[in-house]
Amino acid sequence: MSNQHFGNPLQEQRQLLSGEAMVLRDDMSVIELSGEDAKKWLHSLTSQNILNLKPGDSTEALLLTPNGHIEHQLKVIAADSSLLIITPKKRVEELKTWLGKMIFRSKVSITDSNYLVFGVFRDLALGTPCWVDAFSVEPKASVRYAKSRTEFPYREYLVISLPDLPRAGLMAYEALRIAAGRPELSDVDERTLPHELDWLSSAVHMSKGCYRGQETVAKVHNLGHPPRRIAILHLEQGDVLCQRGDEVSYEGKPVGKVLAGAFHFEEGSIALALLSRNTPYLDLDISVGESKYRASQEVLVPHDAGKAANLPRPAAFKLSRKNV
Repeated sequence: MSNQHFGNPLQEQRQLLSGEAMVLRDDMSVIELSGEDAKKWLHSLTSQNILNLKPGDSTEALLLTPNGHIEHQLKVIAADSSLLIITPKKRVEELKTWLGKMIFRSKVSITDSNYLVFGVFRDLALGTPCWVDAFSVEPKASVRYAKSRTEFPYREYLVISLPDLPRAGLMAYEALRIAAGRPELSDVDERTLPHELDWLSSAVHMSKGCYRGQETVAKVHNLGHPPRRIAILHLEQGDVLCQRGDEVSYEGKPVGKVLAGAFHFEEGSIALALLSRNTPYLDLDISVGESKYRASQEVLVPHDAGKAANLPRPAAFKLSRKNV
């Protein structure tokens, strides 16, 4: 049977959000990092503080390009003598290959795990490894651009066999995470910066030491603005399902694209969209897809996000005869 849904997807959303059902994340894989250097090594590579994790702690990290663009998403769980990493199955081999090239003389080994991953919206106290999503929690070592955030008490357990709970499909999870503005690696293109998806809040430690892409992260946040910004679109026509890649327009001009769309049990037809920074916020000012369906925006990353240092730009130095 397909894992997309098992019955009415809207009913599955209600059950999943209330904690009455679970979703099998068979789109995820688990790898294990072991060895005495594992924490220090992963800490040096990713955007998050891994070094201080204690057994049972969890966090989220991003692997960035040298220019600060997102390459991989890592959900990290600290075990007694290793780190367990939940990551999208489609990209796991690519991730393992890259990590393997970065070991050099570090005492680290990378192995596949047989754990199954399932998600729930409550604490089951199973005593098995658990990753707790901190996306809707007020960040302590980072920054959140959104003025407010929908509560998203999601967590993922690693088990050998699934517990006896009703099943919800991936469509239900997708709708709930879109309604919360929660990004996934599937939303990323080759230019995506963490700032654009408000992903600094849960996956980037703003005061840790050097890592790949850190310079861009700091520059965009302190001196510039993210060139694009994530928003939730609420379609005026409730029976229209947006598709990834649908063009988003303002006054007939392209301003962005849809990242993911869903039917939500309370909010109707919704979508995550990545828009150009200066796209206006007016109600029902946006049209989506070839049929130009009208939609309103729920702003997540505002147009003035960033520039935290609030420093004036230095004037360009001009040569004249007096300067020569």
